[in-house]
Amino acid sequence: MDTLAFISWDVNPNIIESPIMIRYYGLLMAISFITGYYIVRKFLVNEGADVEWIDKFLFYTLIGGVVGARLGHVFFYDWVDYKDNLIDIFKIWEGGLASHGGAIGVIISTWLLSKRVTKKNILWALDKIVIATAIAACFIRVGNLMNSEIIGAKSDSESAFFFQYEAEKTIGRYFDAEESNVNIEPSNRAIELDGNTHPLAKVTIQVSLDTINSKRYYEHFELSNRGNMNNANDHFFTINSNAEITTTNFGSTIISTIGIIPRIPTQLLESGTYLVIFLLLFIGYWKWHWYKKQGLLFGMFLVLLFSARFIIEFWKEHQTLDDNASLNMGQWLSVPAVTIGVFFIVRALIKKSAENEKTELK
Repeated sequence: MDTLAFISWDVNPNIIESPIMIRYYGLLMAISFITGYYIVRKFLVNEGADVEWIDKFLFYTLIGGVVGARLGHVFFYDWVDYKDNLIDIFKIWEGGLASHGGAIGVIISTWLLSKRVTKKNILWALDKIVIATAIAACFIRVGNLMNSEIIGAKSDSESAFFFQYEAEKTIGRYFDAEESNVNIEPSNRAIELDGNTHPLAKVTIQVSLDTINSKRYYEHFELSNRGNMNNANDHFFTINSNAEITTTNFGSTIISTIGIIPRIPTQLLESGTYLVIFLLLFIGYWKWHWYKKQGLLFGMFLVLLFSARFIIEFWKEHQTLDDNASLNMGQWLSVPAVTIGVFFIVRALIKKSAENEKTELK
């Protein structure tokens, strides 16, 4: 049987591993804040505001966004795991950020910024920050792609991604050895399983174990992943094939066949969508002067970004809620955000219309 077409994503998330580890995600995060810094600075200059406020803008939104995103992940998505290990909440380097929590954190920090620094209406600041946030969200989703995280649902589309690097790393964890090297080579074969066609791949595992222990560890690996495609993070499954185990100077080499699971690259879908949203808001600010209708840019951001998030979630694996639920956690959290956005759009348009009527009466 011919294999399905897909794209193998074999990208190491680390740009540099020694002497100092630099990851694509961290680099893109830094680029997003630098870009946002200059965008907001340009807005302040345009409106004749104090340019020295820009450092405060960056500080408040950075702290609010990161703290909010972390707490959002903890309480919205993973409280069951964190409630008994509260110290892990501070281990932000292990991953775990939620955009909905980040949005709440930015709003709170902007309120503090408005009270302590600008002395202006919070909407004045939010109308600028959300434009920078949209382009930051674009960069961050590319970072998620580099990390092979926030993956989409299983797919047989030719544009689907097989996250090969993550699959190889996962397989390596099953072998309790000082060293292990895993290499997956997609083949030209496929297998029918539960009415679906899945591509097959050759997997070569080199471990610093003798033949007997290599066989024992492989059997555990094979049994743990046999036909298992229910885990939302699965990238492969085993099919009870006869593994070939040979002794080498390194230890042992295991050669077997596994099934692989291509997925929809929702990171790219979101990144592209957020770029379009950024361009629309940016043009709206400069060409259509939306900033003069206080709250309009903020409302447009909430409606556009979280409507997009709501739709794209249908192509993602379910998060925290039962797989049979019609909506997942990300979608439920997007509903109030869109509702609030609609409110501010209507409020901005009505207020501006009222001001125009007063001007005409005069």
